[in-house]
Amino acid sequence: MAKRPLRLGVIGVGVVSQVNHLPALKGRRDVEVIAICDDDVEKARMVAQHFGIGRAVADYETLLRNEDLDAVIIATPNHLHAPMAMAALGYGKHVLCEKPPARNAAEATQMVDAVKRSGKVLMYAMNNRFRSDVQVLRGYLERQELGKIFYAKTGWLRRRTDRRGPGWYENKRSSGGGVLMDLGVQMLDLSLWLLGNPQVVSVTATKYVTDPRKDVEDTVAAFLVLEGGASLTLEVSWALLLEKNFPYLNLFGTDGAALLNPFRIHKELNGNLLDVTPAREPARNIYKQSYEQELDYFLRCITQGERPMASAEEGRELMRIIDAIYQSAEAHREVRLH
Repeated sequence: MAKRPLRLGVIGVGVVSQVNHLPALKGRRDVEVIAICDDDVEKARMVAQHFGIGRAVADYETLLRNEDLDAVIIATPNHLHAPMAMAALGYGKHVLCEKPPARNAAEATQMVDAVKRSGKVLMYAMNNRFRSDVQVLRGYLERQELGKIFYAKTGWLRRRTDRRGPGWYENKRSSGGGVLMDLGVQMLDLSLWLLGNPQVVSVTATKYVTDPRKDVEDTVAAFLVLEGGASLTLEVSWALLLEKNFPYLNLFGTDGAALLNPFRIHKELNGNLLDVTPAREPARNIYKQSYEQELDYFLRCITQGERPMASAEEGRELMRIIDAIYQSAEAHREVRLH
C-alpha cells in the first residue's frame, strides 16, 4: 500500500513563503500542504487559492489543533518564532522554522527544551547550507584539502537604496535587532558550519545606526576568535553607499583557499598557486534550489530519522554568539564566551 503524503501547514505567507517555501512544496507527491495561516486572512486565502491549498486560517493554534497535520513551516516575524515553534512542538508537530532561530539565546534555549519534551524535529531554515557550491566546498573542507583553516572572513554588504523589507524588520521588539539579525545570522551560521562548528572563544564588535530615527542597527563589524586560534571577521550592512550588493565568504588555509561569490578554490602545489575549482553544471537557480534541498532534508529527518541540520542546539549556540556581538558593540569591549 502506498504511503500517504506528509501533511504540512505553513504559518506566515509573506515573501519567503510565496517565493521559496510554497513553490518548493508545489507538485511534490510526498507532501500535501493542507492549510496555511496568516493574521491577514484575506492574503492567506488569496495565497491558498493561488497554490491550490484547501484551507486558510488566521489563528495558528487553530491550525496546530488539526490532528491530521504532521509538520509546519514557520515563516513569521522573529518575535513569533519561539512561541509558535514551542506551541507546534507541544501539539506534536515537526517544525521547520525560518531564520533567525529566535530574538536571543534565552528564547532559543526554551526551544531546545521544547524539542526535548516533544521528541519531534525542530530544524532551522538555514538554506545557504544547501546551496550546491556550498555543498562542494564542504566536501573539500571535510577532506582537509585546504589544510588547516586559520582565517575566515564573511559579510553581506547592501546599498542603502536597496534596503527593502516589511516594517517589522526595523522594529526591535519584533525583530530582536537590525542587519545582524537579518543578514548577519545567515553569514555567521554558514561560516561556522563550514568550519565544523568550532566554539567561539571571544567576540569584539562595533555597530552603527546611521539613521537616528531607527531603533535597530544598520551596520555591524565583528571579530571572532575561534577555538584552536583561528579567527573570523563578519561585516554586514544594509546602509552603505556602494555600487552593488556584495555577499561573500572567504576561507584561508595552510594548503589552499576558497571563495564564495564567485566560487573559486585555489591550492598550492610545488610552489605554484593553482585554480582547482571543480567544473559544475550551472544550477537553474541556486537560491531556489537551496530551498528545495533544504525541504528534502527536513522531510528525511521526519521520515528516516536523519539528524536535523541546523538543529535546536546549533540555533541556541548561534544566538549566544549573536547576543555576545550585541553585548560587545554596546559595551565597547571584548566579550568572552568560553
